[in-house]
Amino acid sequence: MLRPSDYDPKELRALTGAAAPTHADEEGARWTTPDDFLGRADARVRAAQVEDAFLLQAASGGSSRPYLPGLPDSVVGTRLVLDWLRYLVGVGGRERAREALALYRDVEWLTESVEDDLDRYLEAFDDTGGTRLDFGHHRTSLLFVARLAALR
Repeated sequence: MLRPSDYDPKELRALTGAAAPTHADEEGARWTTPDDFLGRADARVRAAQVEDAFLLQAASGGSSRPYLPGLPDSVVGTRLVLDWLRYLVGVGGRERAREALALYRDVEWLTESVEDDLDRYLEAFDDTGGTRLDFGHHRTSLLFVARLAALR
């Protein structure tokens, strides 16, 4: 069993990315709050996603719109499509996923025929209700689009 008390606190902070105590306030040393840690972790994930999108864009030969003119005809491509739609439905439900796909067609991330194909896939998913999709969810969708475009 892992016991944090068996390790050096500096080593544990380094492994988790937590900052060392600061002496900025008069009350004494303060540790980084969990929200600070989660904010930094989220920023790292976003930076990695942006880097992935640029690499995938370069691998797919550029960024002409629509980014996704057709779905890849492969097992890997189908799996990626299902993962993407599972993500959208899991967050926002089937109707919000449809609305997101319409938005992606409007901003020319994908063509109308791709939207129709994805809409047919959506019928296989149970509607979970979900919440409103935000900027972060759309950013993740763009990464899925870039990955799918790279597979074509």
